[in-house]
Amino acid sequence: MNKSRSRVFKIGDEIAYAMPSGMLYGTIVRLLGEGENGAVEIEFEDGRRETKRVRESALSLLRRASGKSEVEETQSDRERLRDYEIERIRKSDERKR
Repeated sequence: MNKSRSRVFKIGDEIAYAMPSGMLYGTIVRLLGEGENGAVEIEFEDGRRETKRVRESALSLLRRASGKSEVEETQSDRERLRDYEIERIRKSDERKR
């Protein structure tokens, strides 16, 4: 089951880059090109800047510049499950306080 992951990065996104020696964390500071054939310039925590291709499997999105994680972004179109009985009790407890 190969799911295609969206590889759309924006300036300010926090990313992780997997290396043989461990994980590197950084922020995207510049976009070079568009879509799957593009590249991003990353400023790592140690101050180093490197350019990586968007397609690299070692590159993964941790958090958008807006503060949303990749999981929150993919599930944003889903409706949250609600238990109306629990909400009713919670509201009545808040009114009592």
